[in-house]
Amino acid sequence: MIDAAAGLFAERGYHAVSMDAIAQAAGVSKPMVYAYFESKEGLFLACVERATEHLIEGVEQATPPHLPNDERMWRGLLAVFTFIEEHREAWALLYPDGPPSGGPFFAGAHRASEAMAALLTRLLRDAAVASGVDPDVAEEETEPIARALVAAVEGLGSWWVRNPTAPKELQALRLMNLIWMGLGNTVRGNLWLPPAPA
Repeated sequence: MIDAAAGLFAERGYHAVSMDAIAQAAGVSKPMVYAYFESKEGLFLACVERATEHLIEGVEQATPPHLPNDERMWRGLLAVFTFIEEHREAWALLYPDGPPSGGPFFAGAHRASEAMAALLTRLLRDAAVASGVDPDVAEEETEPIARALVAAVEGLGSWWVRNPTAPKELQALRLMNLIWMGLGNTVRGNLWLPPAPA
């Protein structure tokens, strides 16, 4: 049922898909679909949950620890934009204007955001430690930065869903330059600090 629903949602969009169409595509009765998922929203969220698992797996597989940290970041970003490309409808519903702020799909959006934040935190922490930053400092400082970067990924991803003319590689490259070129000094411990008060 999830396979059938995911295919229909991707092809037609959430609002254009009926539970009758899902049941027919899955070869089951409509009451059976309701018995398992209670509503179309529940079924869509099950599709999102599975897609989120694919996102997590895809990013983890793309970012093995033996790669240089900049390549891990690049591959991770590319994996996210590949996910967006393959699940545009889900992304557009979860992040219509960037980071989730509420609405019926908040739980799915929040889970995906948390997963991305955890992955980015690990990547940034590893990069900082490999550059000589004290592990305790890296542990404390990377999560807030990772969460800010998740918002950037979600914002650009939502913009790209509405403006899909350029390829995913360009979107990932834009973010890579913003993140890595901007954070390259930070993860090496080279920080900009405000001037001392007079």
